[in-house]
Amino acid sequence: MFKVSRISIICGIIAFLLAAMMINHGLVDSWMPAGPGLTLDESFNIDQGVYLVDAISQHGPLLFTPSVVKEVFGSPRYLPDHPPLGRVLLGTAHQLTSWLIPGSKDCSYNVPAARLGSCFAFALTVFLLSEFSFRRYGPAAGIVTAVMLIGMPNVIGHARIAALESATNLAWVAAMIPLLAWWTGPKGPSNKQAIISGVLWGLLLLTKVQGILLPPIVFLWAVWRFRRQAVRPLACWAIAGCVVFFAGWPWLWLNPVDNVMSYLGRTTVRPTLYCWYFGQRFPDKAVPWHYPLVMTLISLPLWTVIGLVMRLCRNPPDAAEKLILLSVVVPLLVFAVPDTPVYDGTRLFLIVMPPLALMAARGFAECLHGSRADERFAAAKLPQSAARRWLKVGVWSVLLIASGVGIMTPYCISEYGLLAGKNRGAAWLGMEASYWSDALNGDFWSQIPENSTVMVAPVSHQFQLGDIESLVPIVRQRNIRLVPYEYDPTKQKGLLLLIHRLADLRKSLRTDPDGATLVAQVGIDGVILARVIDTTDAKWTETP
Repeated sequence: MFKVSRISIICGIIAFLLAAMMINHGLVDSWMPAGPGLTLDESFNIDQGVYLVDAISQHGPLLFTPSVVKEVFGSPRYLPDHPPLGRVLLGTAHQLTSWLIPGSKDCSYNVPAARLGSCFAFALTVFLLSEFSFRRYGPAAGIVTAVMLIGMPNVIGHARIAALESATNLAWVAAMIPLLAWWTGPKGPSNKQAIISGVLWGLLLLTKVQGILLPPIVFLWAVWRFRRQAVRPLACWAIAGCVVFFAGWPWLWLNPVDNVMSYLGRTTVRPTLYCWYFGQRFPDKAVPWHYPLVMTLISLPLWTVIGLVMRLCRNPPDAAEKLILLSVVVPLLVFAVPDTPVYDGTRLFLIVMPPLALMAARGFAECLHGSRADERFAAAKLPQSAARRWLKVGVWSVLLIASGVGIMTPYCISEYGLLAGKNRGAAWLGMEASYWSDALNGDFWSQIPENSTVMVAPVSHQFQLGDIESLVPIVRQRNIRLVPYEYDPTKQKGLLLLIHRLADLRKSLRTDPDGATLVAQVGIDGVILARVIDTTDAKWTETP
C-alpha cells in the first residue's frame, strides 16, 4: 500500500502557511500582515481564471463540445496568451475561498483569495520534492530539501502572488519525478511508465510555455542512457504529452495549425521589455548571455550555494542527480542563447530552483552521514551517535533560522542573496531594484493622503493604474486617483509616485529635485523600491 511520509505532509503544510500569511495586497482593516502589492499581470491571470472556472461550472463536460468551445474560447473575452491550467488553479482558489477573506467586497476580484492558488501549488511542490528526496535519500535529505525550497525568497515570493510561476514549478516537479524514478535505472521505462511521464509533461505544457524546455532534457538523457532502446519510451512520452496538451486546451481546436503557431510565436513576437543589468539598460533580446546564470546565483540564499558546493565536492552524482543537474543546465543554456528574450529577474527560469534546492539538500545530508564525518568524530573521541545528533540539531537549526530570516518580508520577489551582498550589494553592482511593483502594498498606500490625485511613473501597461484603483481596497477606500505622469513638470505638479523599476524609470527621477517633499517611501536593505514626492514647489534642474 502506498504510504506518504508524515514529514513531507508537515513540510507542505508549513510551506502553505508561510506563503499564505503574506497574501494581503491592501485589504482594509485586515488582521493579515501586509504582503506584496498588486503586481503587473495578476489582474489578467485572475480575470481569465475566474472566466474559465465559471465556464467549467456552467457547461461541465459540455465545455468540450464544438459549439461551447466556440462560445467560450472564441469569445473576445478569452485571452489565449497562456495555456489554461495555471489560471484555472487561480480561478478555482478565488471562487472557493473569497468568502474566507473579507475586505474586497467593493472590488471586482478578491486578489488574496486567488493568491491562495499559488500558495497551494507551492505547498504541493514542497511536498512532492520532499517526499521524493525522503524516499530516495532518507529523512535528512527530505527535511533539508523542504527547508531549502521554502527558504528561497524568489520562489516563496511568487507563491504569494496570483502568478503562473508557482503552478509552473509544481507542474515541472511533477513531470520530473517520474523521470527521476523510472528513467534512471539500467533499463528504460515500461510503456505504461513512459505514458504516465508523458501525461504529466502534457499537464506542464498546459500550465506555461516553459514546458517546451523539457523535451531536449528528456531526449538527451534517454539517448545517452538507453541508446537505441530510447526510441520506444521517447515515442510514448511525446505522443502522450502532445495528446494531453491538445485535448486540454480547446482553444487550439478552433484552428489547430494557426493557433499552435500563434501561441508559440507569441513567446518571441511581443512588445520589447527592458532589463537593468550591471548599470545598463538592455532590450530583452540584447541582454548579455550570462544573465540567467548570474541572476540565478545572486538570487540564491547563501546556504543553498554552500549545500551545492558541498554536494559537488563529495561523491560523484548518481543517475538521478545527473538528470537533476541536466534539468538545471538546459533551461539556463536556452535562455543564454543570443536573441532569446529574458527579463524580470529569475522569473522565466524559476523552474531551476526546485532541483537546485534538492541538490543543495543532498550536500548537507551527505555531510551529516558521510564517512568523513565519522572520521572527524572518531578523531575527537566523541560517540558517533551523540555527535551526529548534535550536528543534525545544529545544522537544521541554522538552516531554519536562516531561511526564516530571508522570507519574512513582503518583498521576497525583489530580494537578492548574500552572493550579491543582499539588495544593497546588488544595487552597487547595478542590478534592478524591483520588476513587479510589489512595494505598492497596503502599508504603502496608507501613507498617501485621502482624496488625492497621484501621478505615476513609469506605467508598465495601459491597464496598470485602473487595475490598482479597482482591485486594491485601501486605494478605493482612500479615494486615491492615479494618472500617468506626462514628464512635463510645468503641466503636472503635486504627488508623484515613482516606481523604481530602473529599466523604465528615467535617471532624472531617481533623485528628488530641489523643493520636493518626500511623502512616502518603501525599500528593502536600504534600496528604494518605490516613493511618493510632492512636486508642488519642486525646481527641476533637468526635464524628467
